[in-house]
Amino acid sequence: MKNIYRNYNEEDLLVAYLYMVDHTGTINDEMREAINQKFNYNEFVKKAEYRKILIKEKGRVSFEVHNRVQKGDDLHLILEGISSELMDKRELNLFITDKFNQFLKVKENNKVDQKTIYKSLLGVVIASVVGMLFLYSVVLYTAQFSFFLLVPVYIINYIVIRMITGKTRDNIIVFLAVFISVIISTVLPFLQIM
Repeated sequence: MKNIYRNYNEEDLLVAYLYMVDHTGTINDEMREAINQKFNYNEFVKKAEYRKILIKEKGRVSFEVHNRVQKGDDLHLILEGISSELMDKRELNLFITDKFNQFLKVKENNKVDQKTIYKSLLGVVIASVVGMLFLYSVVLYTAQFSFFLLVPVYIINYIVIRMITGKTRDNIIVFLAVFISVIISTVLPFLQIM
């Protein structure tokens, strides 16, 4: 039987090792053989365990950054308030800055304000018309309606509303605007036919 782990590079072997140890508590003979052929086994295990600890540490730091972003702390305050014994200062600062930017984007995207509501209402009107025209033209061309047509209508309406609001469907107002515009786009062509 061929040993699949022989073709793994160090990164893939580390991931496979950690996965197997986490799920079974041990590794199989093929993996042990591949590790011994390519690396010093004890050094490899130390490297894998360090990586596991580092992942947990990054999770802890990420959690702290998320909580502080939700509280409204600025980047400078977060950088000063979080430390790590495993990551050096430069690596920690880069990681915190990256997570800060990610969480701030999500927070900004999910924020419901008057501007988002007004832009979503405008988006509903424009997207409904665009979606209705698309659906109406397809129904006229094919002379039949299919519920599968709601998928492209949803996509078209979402793109229109996202362009107008600048926010994704993770924002509840944008999600509702897309939903309402799809309903309007679906119902209006049939009202025109009657």
